Amino acid sequence: MPARSPFTGPDSLARLRSHRAREFDAQIRPSSEVPQLLVETAQPRSSATIVELVAQARTRESAMFTEAEGKSLLSAFGIDTPQGVEVEVGQELPDHLREPLVVKAISATLVHKSDAGGVRVGVTRAEIDEVAAQMRESLAAAGHELEGLLVEEMIPAGHEIIVGAVRAPGLGWTVMVGLGGILVEVFEDVAFGLAPLNESQILDMLHELRGMKVLEGARGGIKADIPALVSLISNLAGPEGLLASLPEDVQEIDLNPIIVSDTRAVAVDARFVVNRTAVEASGSAAAGARTEVGDFTPLFHPRRIAVLGASGKRPNMANRFIQNMIANGFDGTIVPVNPTTAVIEGLPAIASLAELTEPIDYAFVALPGARVADALRAGAGKVRFAQVVSSGFGEVEEGIELEAALVATVREAGIRLIGPNCLGTHASAGKLSFVPQAPLTPGTTAVVSQSGGLSVDILRVGASSGIDFHSVVSIGNSADVSAAELVASHLANDEVQVIGLYLESLSIAREVLDVLENSETRKPVVLLAGGRTAEGSRAATSHTGALAGNHRLWPAIARQAGMTLVDSLAEFATALHALSTLDLSVATNGREAVLFGNGGGASVLGADALDRQGVGTSPLPDSVIAALESLELPPGNGFHNPIDVPAGTLAVKNGAVAGDILKTVLAGSSPALLISHLNVGIIQRNLGATHGDVTGNIIDSIAEARDASAPGTHQLLVLKTDGSAETGEMIEAYAKRARAIGIPVFPAFEDAALAARAVLEQSRATHTGANGTEGR
Repeated sequence: MPARSPFTGPDSLARLRSHRAREFDAQIRPSSEVPQLLVETAQPRSSATIVELVAQARTRESAMFTEAEGKSLLSAFGIDTPQGVEVEVGQELPDHLREPLVVKAISATLVHKSDAGGVRVGVTRAEIDEVAAQMRESLAAAGHELEGLLVEEMIPAGHEIIVGAVRAPGLGWTVMVGLGGILVEVFEDVAFGLAPLNESQILDMLHELRGMKVLEGARGGIKADIPALVSLISNLAGPEGLLASLPEDVQEIDLNPIIVSDTRAVAVDARFVVNRTAVEASGSAAAGARTEVGDFTPLFHPRRIAVLGASGKRPNMANRFIQNMIANGFDGTIVPVNPTTAVIEGLPAIASLAELTEPIDYAFVALPGARVADALRAGAGKVRFAQVVSSGFGEVEEGIELEAALVATVREAGIRLIGPNCLGTHASAGKLSFVPQAPLTPGTTAVVSQSGGLSVDILRVGASSGIDFHSVVSIGNSADVSAAELVASHLANDEVQVIGLYLESLSIAREVLDVLENSETRKPVVLLAGGRTAEGSRAATSHTGALAGNHRLWPAIARQAGMTLVDSLAEFATALHALSTLDLSVATNGREAVLFGNGGGASVLGADALDRQGVGTSPLPDSVIAALESLELPPGNGFHNPIDVPAGTLAVKNGAVAGDILKTVLAGSSPALLISHLNVGIIQRNLGATHGDVTGNIIDSIAEARDASAPGTHQLLVLKTDGSAETGEMIEAYAKRARAIGIPVFPAFEDAALAARAVLEQSRATHTGANGTEGR
């Protein structure tokens, strides 16, 4: 192996490991000096700090560290770089550099060296002067001046990988890994994560790449040293990595390419981009976020509710809220607040919160924005939660100061604020809701939504999908109570077993990520994200910045936090239904599914749907197939997986034969999922008159097989309709019956496949932790 470079030293990393206060100890050439040979070993020099490198970079047109400076910084953090030197044009090279060599142009204005003819590979010592002359001419044609040369030993062939990082507002460092060189521009085969990253998360990013099989040596290719690559990324983006030590002024980093051979991972090019003007430090990515676990019991189980904004003359939103509470059977106290009306909706009103004689758990505020702060100030010390549904605050530029004043008021008054610019809170057990005829069966699914209008749809669609809600909270601008704080509360609340999130802000998602990563408790979380556009950072200097669009950052946050990311409200409801119905304390066995039901073509389509969600349907073991054949069932069955049985087979034992089949399967195999699909109309029309409730007996048999088998296989059920009203009514009754015994029900294979993915992802997150660590 070549000797370590002068930018590298085995002791350099240890010298820099003073937690959160590391100095750059390598000997770096100041930008004001004439290019000259770098010293051969890294010597401590406390004056050469990263802050000074930033200041030097600002004096250059490129606003970048020199490549030598960047590589010195990398090597100081244990990242392998080529052995090399900076020289003036015409200066003799040191003897220790071994051919072949790579020659790179040095110019204060040059960003993309290759594009301007500023890189030559495979060069001999004798060719250096000729290469320099050619570079001078090429750079001049592109408007650059050749100031010197960076000469390095050429790294042996391997895979080209790009690793980069870019700061995103509210997110901190977002880290990218992908196929390097020009391939990152052509194929964009990249994966993102948010620093700090542990090694398991880095491996998850690598396995997300379509090119991972190439790195693993597909078709006799070079098998990349994956541990070396993971170590390199960890030294960059881990909890103690380089990114954690960089000031806010450093904005973009590209290591492109990193050459990964079968023995090394070497950063052969490094680009560090800084802001031209100083950036004021903002602390953590989620600076200012309130994520403490407050007591939210008064919100979800309120006994006294105040309503501000209801009218005695012209019924409005606040009046409807009171009407809903009365219709819901709320048996606590409702206190309308109106300075001009004594009775509202048949209830005695008070003129101001100052007249309260007992504390209020929850205040519903629907006043004009300019009146809200004064109205709540009067309730200082008397109101626990106030939900301000009024708009005109921070969601519009002219309302930013109004929102800031409101937040200051409620914090001084000791009131927790939900909103503003939201719709309300639904709490089933508390009989609290912002929708008429609300679904109030208490359940274990809690949803936090940035959108008020979508909250209504979540309640309606969710209830029709079989979800019983613990709560749905519309947070709007989340000026005080944040999504992250509510998630932290739900994690600590035994009443909640599944969490759903609708978020539109990546910075809010980052706050949630931090809560989930730091929590001692894991619960299934489903994320529906708004604004998942492919828009990138057009002004970015680095490849990483240009590729860091929202459509990549949302999946990165979801993967890293162990959340299931879905694309639509229907998928959101599907995933929440499956996760709230199944017993996820049972860990799944692998990622394979077995399909069982009637209809061969339907089974094939079901397997295709599962495949699209990353769920396999491998053939059953020969021993299981033999055991199934020994059951002496009527002819026409297929037992390999999918298990396809005709109506004649399902008629055996009036449908209870399904239990024999499934018990046999589970006795000889251990799939993660067993998905049964039944064409209800065909079964009941053909068999109902002679064999009774075949579909119901099958459902009961599925549960019996589940309970009699070893744990690790979750049961899902697809009940297909023929479109008739009669069949629809039967399916509704059967679905309710199945859900009551812990079997989630779906109308189509596509829904079951999405649910299968959610179950597998959340089982992994729950039992191994979102970070891939052992479950707690």
